[in-house]
Amino acid sequence: MKRREFITLLGGAAAWPHGARGQEPKKIPRLCFLTFDPGTAQSPSPRFEAFFQGLRDLGYVNGETLTIDYVSAEGRTDQYPALAAECVRNNPDIIAVTTTPGALALKKATKTIPIVMVALGDPVGTGIVDSLARPGGNITGMSHMTSELAAKLLQLLKEAVPGISRVLALAYLADPISPLYVQALKEAAPSLGVTLQIRDVRTADGLPSAFDTGAGEGAEGLITNSESIFRAERACDRTRGSLQIACYLSLCGFRR
Repeated sequence: MKRREFITLLGGAAAWPHGARGQEPKKIPRLCFLTFDPGTAQSPSPRFEAFFQGLRDLGYVNGETLTIDYVSAEGRTDQYPALAAECVRNNPDIIAVTTTPGALALKKATKTIPIVMVALGDPVGTGIVDSLARPGGNITGMSHMTSELAAKLLQLLKEAVPGISRVLALAYLADPISPLYVQALKEAAPSLGVTLQIRDVRTADGLPSAFDTGAGEGAEGLITNSESIFRAERACDRTRGSLQIACYLSLCGFRR
């Protein structure tokens, strides 16, 4: 599927046919928005407000010129296969997906419905697409992180705090991007003189104990990837007791 086809897909689906009076108009196009974050089409997660505002700016109003199915995993990765099947059953003209597990579930669920990735992790490393230049199949979109960036983030942290030696690394290993990210950190840490404290956090409730354990083990900094669980729980409190919180990219501390 070529990228230009995605750009024109909704517009083409919304077009009214020319012809004699009484001819039935084409159906209103349907978008399935599959995400990790709770919300509705009328009140989406704040993280995606720009996406929905962009639709409105282009004239796509939910219930009028576009039907939007906002399908949320509600923070449970194991729900994606069933939710992907639900998306496909609704016969959308296009699907937008915001997580790697969701995209992998959709890849299994349909080979024909166009799928757009909304700032996913490493789509090549996780097998979603063949390459960034030529994704192939029915999936395209954009990626804002790859596993190679993990090493760069650790390097930036070391440059910002040269004396740092113990770093708490939060991971969400249920996401296929996370093991790639952790492996890249492990490979980079020795040359930077850093010892990693890797914590697998599966729910928001696990964040406080991860911070407390890291602080108790003498962690001097924090690094994490941009998996949905961490982005959804971020806040702007940059300190937690004796643990320094380093803010890079989308990371800005976490709610307790």
